[in-house]
Amino acid sequence: MRERRQSLVPPGSWPPRMSADMAAGYCGEKHVEDFLERVGTTYPNPRIVDSTRRKFWYREDLDRAMNLGTSTMSSGLGAKFREKIREKRNGGTA
Repeated sequence: MRERRQSLVPPGSWPPRMSADMAAGYCGEKHVEDFLERVGTTYPNPRIVDSTRRKFWYREDLDRAMNLGTSTMSSGLGAKFREKIREKRNGGTA
């Protein structure tokens, strides 16, 4: 049996484009193979395919597949937090 690879969780922030090991970590999968088994059903196909080994998933595609951001776009603490982050990124203005 082939050895299972651990998913990767980078320190800091998640990049907008991720390889399979990083996308698996982003989606909360313990092993890359678990993530790859669900690609095409639970998770989207990679948006960029350079070759059979170089495939990349976009963070926004994975978010959409996991329904992140859809229910939190309403009012409440999450909306206030996003507004503060937006202000900080725009130098104090929303």
